Amino acid sequence: MSTVLTVVTLAATVSSAHAAPEPTPVRYTGGPYVAMGDSRASGGFFTPTPDYFLGCKRSAFNYPTVLAVMTLPRHFVDTSCAGAQAPHLYRTAQRTNAGVKPPQLHLVPRDAQVITVSIGGNDMRWGAILSRCNTAPLNDRRCRHNPQLEQEVRWRIARMENRVTPALRAIRKKAPRAQIIVVGIGGFMGNHGCWPMVPVSDPDVRWMNRVFDRAGDALRRATTKVDGTFVDANRRSAGHDPCNLINPWYESSLSNGSIAYPYHINQAGAIAIASMVNAAIRR
Repeated sequence: MSTVLTVVTLAATVSSAHAAPEPTPVRYTGGPYVAMGDSRASGGFFTPTPDYFLGCKRSAFNYPTVLAVMTLPRHFVDTSCAGAQAPHLYRTAQRTNAGVKPPQLHLVPRDAQVITVSIGGNDMRWGAILSRCNTAPLNDRRCRHNPQLEQEVRWRIARMENRVTPALRAIRKKAPRAQIIVVGIGGFMGNHGCWPMVPVSDPDVRWMNRVFDRAGDALRRATTKVDGTFVDANRRSAGHDPCNLINPWYESSLSNGSIAYPYHINQAGAIAIASMVNAAIRR
């Protein structure tokens, strides 16, 4: 009996050793590119195009479109939609002012070679944190020293990570050979405030910047679990926050929501993010 057991064990070991390896992301050769995510991907800045008015505020020159021009895929699909949360990527329909949108994963082809994902901001609801730090000129809300707010930050970042992780896993399951590139959040808080564009004290701006660093680290962890690539937009946008009056990549708090969303990527930012992602694609 022991001899039979040994033979069976050896056979199983040999079979396992010669089993086909798990599929890994392929190098980009011009195959299908799919953009997924929320308003960071859809653009959020006004363009008189149907996609902008069909509920998702999808700008004609958002970073996925710019990236498609850079990469020239054989097939480009933009599923991004303003207001999306992680569940809207893979299992929950999204209600918009122009109707209900199916989960974005439905439009992802199995043979996708590159998938960009911008998600997490609405799951984290960073605006609820930032609004607690807004202040009048020369005042200081001292958010950085608020233990209750710090506890809330931890909770919100953990919640975001716990929601984004299964979404990325679902994307990986649908497109097993794709390069999944996740673009981080943040970038619009620099080293100092500039009332009224960024009505936050200098120390609290720096604290808020570190909050986005921590959120980015959480997104990086989720990305690693699906063999993806993380683009740290917050750290790599240093110096291009709305207080930079010459070359900002982000709108200020004064931005009119009907023209561009406050604290969202502008046209220069779309080009910058597209360039970051393009450099991250393996060819």
